[in-house]
Amino acid sequence: MESLNTNNKTPTEILEILGESFEKSKYQNDLEHLLESIEIADNVNLDKFDSQDKATYYYFLGNAWLYHQQIKGSSTVIKFESEEVEKQIFNYRMALSLVNEENQPDGICQILTNMGQLFSKIGRIVEAQEFFNKCLCINPNFGMAIGNKGFSLFDYADVLFEPNHRFIFMQYSHKNLLESNTLKDVYKEARNVFLSRAKEIESVYEIEALKDFAEYDDFYNGLEPEEIDYKKWCARNRLFINPLNDVLTNSVIANDNLFTPTMILKANEKPIYQTMFNQLKQEYVSARFLLYESLLKGTIHFSDKDVILMDTLDGSVYSLALEKTKICFRICYSIFDKIAYFLNIYLGLGHPPKKATFRNIWFKKLDEKYGLNNIISNSDNLPLQGLFWLSKDLFEKDFYKVIEPEAKELADIRNFIEHKSFKIVEPCNPTCIQETVLSDQEEFPVTYEINRKSFERKTLKLQKLSRSAIMYLSYIINKEEDRKINENGNRKAIPVEFIELNNKYRT
Repeated sequence: MESLNTNNKTPTEILEILGESFEKSKYQNDLEHLLESIEIADNVNLDKFDSQDKATYYYFLGNAWLYHQQIKGSSTVIKFESEEVEKQIFNYRMALSLVNEENQPDGICQILTNMGQLFSKIGRIVEAQEFFNKCLCINPNFGMAIGNKGFSLFDYADVLFEPNHRFIFMQYSHKNLLESNTLKDVYKEARNVFLSRAKEIESVYEIEALKDFAEYDDFYNGLEPEEIDYKKWCARNRLFINPLNDVLTNSVIANDNLFTPTMILKANEKPIYQTMFNQLKQEYVSARFLLYESLLKGTIHFSDKDVILMDTLDGSVYSLALEKTKICFRICYSIFDKIAYFLNIYLGLGHPPKKATFRNIWFKKLDEKYGLNNIISNSDNLPLQGLFWLSKDLFEKDFYKVIEPEAKELADIRNFIEHKSFKIVEPCNPTCIQETVLSDQEEFPVTYEINRKSFERKTLKLQKLSRSAIMYLSYIINKEEDRKINENGNRKAIPVEFIELNNKYRT
């Protein structure tokens, strides 16, 4: 490694040296050499690298931090903090943003599989399925993705509180685990692990039942075509607040049926948590419909007609449809702090409600430097752990460490939409993203400018992230209520009835 001079080597040569050094460190269990290699990699100038070379570079670096974790012996148990995990996720995501699916299908499948496996370990079990699903859309026979998906569905089933849902997850987990053992790219050690987990499922459920996949009726029957189109779009994009949408996309899952589990309340205590969850859910589904309308029903609306706007010759576009996209973005982003408000009260974290945010509630005195709140650090609630890691996808003042490369950009977009000037352009000039003026000391952006397709993609991404957060919240409550019942066996839980749609009013 001392001979590596990045000034006189090509990107291909640099990648070969880094890759060999990382692998050598892994097989020799040499943490010191690995850290030296990572330090050299961090100082590589990427200016001469094309997108494909950069993708490979970030993939290698993600693997290096995985090896770091394995050498330290901390790869099996991951809780609320891990530098190695943060580095893996960030670098793998950078690789995914650059990799070319047509030229590197196996490479992208490997990254997606690694991400799915990692997200499962840190409790982000909902989002893990998307990585596996994306991989299997590219290569339906990628054995390691199939096996790890089966493993992940098993863990996902453990947090579900609806028995039928849990059984369906076990069916698909069992199916994937067995299928992976028939594929050549699954190495021997993995085969044994996958088969062992399949046998574990068979010890609880009869094999005949596991193989008996139900044929569901058409639940779209009788609906108007417009409603069917909307539900199919939601199902296809896996946007229903329904865990079954993570394994199925047919009509049986086309509803938002996840709710708060049965909860223990004190005598005469109002169902405040159910009310708060209802509001989160309604805001989410309303934002989802606005996004659907803006993406698929984005024709000129009559309210756009006769609105005289000046042509500023910069490609700016305006319409009701684009305002709906912006509203969706704002609603979805606001959901995270509302979940923080919920958890602060529900878990008794003791923070001043006006100061609690989605990035700071996890810590003592709302400050990362004081460490995790003891209630958080002592918890064995996997969905709570998952929600903590999800919070690292968002950027916030004083919380700059993120695992999402787009986090700062998403925060800036929200800030400009809410408080400043934001415009959508079509097409976008990539060399001039923001208009700026000079202040007394520094240059600052006046208007945030973004390409329409890019903004729509980011909004859909935020929609999916808020879905996951709401679902984790429900699973967190379930685990906490189970713990309360176990600790107070003489206490009884009283179920709360559902609100049904009655004509055009909810009663």
